[in-house]
Amino acid sequence: MFNVLDTVASTGGMPDIVSQLTTGVTASTIFGVVKDIMPFVIIMIIVSLGLYELRKVVKGASKGKVKF
Repeated sequence: MFNVLDTVASTGGMPDIVSQLTTGVTASTIFGVVKDIMPFVIIMIIVSLGLYELRKVVKGASKGKVKF
Protein backbone atom coordinates (compact mmCIF):
# COMPACT_ATOMS: atom_id res chain seq x y z
CA MET A 1 0.00 0.00 0.00
CA PHE A 2 2.74 2.46 0.95
CA ASN A 3 5.55 1.49 -1.40
CA VAL A 4 7.02 4.98 -1.18
CA LEU A 5 7.95 4.50 2.46
CA ASP A 6 9.85 1.29 1.72
CA THR A 7 12.12 3.02 -0.77
CA VAL A 8 12.64 6.06 1.45
CA ALA A 9 13.99 3.98 4.35
CA SER A 10 16.87 2.66 2.24
CA THR A 11 18.35 6.04 1.25
CA GLY A 12 21.32 7.84 2.68
CA GLY A 13 20.55 11.53 3.00
CA MET A 14 17.82 14.08 3.35
CA PRO A 15 18.07 15.36 -0.28
CA ASP A 16 17.54 11.80 -1.51
CA ILE A 17 14.50 11.41 0.74
CA VAL A 18 12.99 14.68 -0.47
CA SER A 19 13.54 13.82 -4.12
CA GLN A 20 11.99 10.38 -3.68
CA LEU A 21 8.97 11.85 -1.91
CA THR A 22 8.41 14.48 -4.59
CA THR A 23 8.63 11.87 -7.35
CA GLY A 24 6.84 9.06 -5.51
CA VAL A 25 3.87 10.92 -4.04
CA THR A 26 1.65 11.96 -6.90
CA ALA A 27 -2.03 12.67 -7.26
CA SER A 28 -2.60 9.24 -8.77
CA THR A 29 -0.98 7.43 -5.82
CA ILE A 30 -2.88 9.51 -3.27
CA PHE A 31 -6.21 8.99 -5.03
CA GLY A 32 -5.40 5.30 -5.41
CA VAL A 33 -5.13 4.96 -1.63
CA VAL A 34 -8.26 7.09 -1.09
CA LYS A 35 -10.15 4.95 -3.62
CA ASP A 36 -9.26 1.82 -1.65
CA ILE A 37 -10.31 3.35 1.70
CA MET A 38 -13.61 4.98 0.66
CA PRO A 39 -15.85 1.85 0.77
CA PHE A 40 -14.77 1.27 4.38
CA VAL A 41 -15.42 4.91 5.30
CA ILE A 42 -18.87 4.89 3.69
CA ILE A 43 -19.87 1.68 5.48
CA MET A 44 -18.62 3.06 8.82
CA ILE A 45 -20.70 6.24 8.34
CA ILE A 46 -23.82 4.20 7.56
CA VAL A 47 -23.27 1.91 10.57
CA SER A 48 -22.64 4.89 12.86
CA LEU A 49 -25.83 6.65 11.79
CA GLY A 50 -27.78 3.41 12.15
CA LEU A 51 -26.49 2.86 15.68
CA TYR A 52 -27.28 6.48 16.56
CA GLU A 53 -30.89 6.08 15.41
CA LEU A 54 -31.21 2.70 17.14
CA ARG A 55 -29.96 4.25 20.38
CA LYS A 56 -32.56 7.03 20.12
CA VAL A 57 -35.34 4.50 19.48
CA VAL A 58 -34.35 2.29 22.43
CA LYS A 59 -34.00 5.29 24.73
CA GLY A 60 -37.39 6.67 23.68
CA ALA A 61 -39.13 3.29 23.92
CA SER A 62 -38.49 3.07 27.64
CA LYS A 63 -40.27 6.41 28.12
CA GLY A 64 -43.11 5.60 25.75
CA LYS A 65 -42.12 8.14 23.08
CA VAL A 66 -40.35 6.90 20.01
CA LYS A 67 -39.04 9.41 17.49
CA PHE A 68 -37.49 8.77 14.12
